[in-house]
Amino acid sequence: MKKNLRMLALGFLISAVVLFVYDQFFSTPTKADETKSASTKAGSDDSSNTWKVKYEKLLAQQEVDKATEDEAKKRADEDAKKKAEETKKVKNYTLTISKGDPSSKAGEELQKNGIIKSSSEFDKYLKDNDYEKYVRDGKYNLKSDMNYETIAKILAHKN
Repeated sequence: MKKNLRMLALGFLISAVVLFVYDQFFSTPTKADETKSASTKAGSDDSSNTWKVKYEKLLAQQEVDKATEDEAKKRADEDAKKKAEETKKVKNYTLTISKGDPSSKAGEELQKNGIIKSSSEFDKYLKDNDYEKYVRDGKYNLKSDMNYETIAKILAHKN
C-alpha cells in the first residue's frame, strides 16, 4: 500500500512538471491573455495613481486643518489676554440714585456698568447687613475694585 501511494505521488509530480514546462515554452499567448494583462496593468496604474492623489489630498487637508486650528488657538489666547487686561483695569462709574428708587436699581446699574459681578448678590448683601433701608439718593463715584461692603457704606452714608 505504501509503495502504491508513493507511485501515485510521483505521477502527480511528473505530470505537474510536464504541464509547467509546456505552458512556459510551447504555449502561445491568446488575445484574451493579452487584454487581461493589459487591463490588469492599466488598472493597477490607475488605482495606484488614484490612491496617491487621494492620499496627497488627505495630507494637504490635514495640514490646512492643523494651520486653522493653530490660528484659532492663537486668537483664543489673544482674546483671553484682552479680557484679562480689561478685568484688571479699574473702572470708574458715577451712580445716580433718584428719590424713591429701590436699592435693587443701584445693583442693576452697577452690574450693567461692570462695577460688580452680580446685582442679586449685591442686593442680598444689602438685605443681610441692613444697608437696604439706608441707601440714599444722590451721586456716588464708585470703582470696580471696591467690595460690596465699601459700596454699601458709601451708598448708605456710613463711611
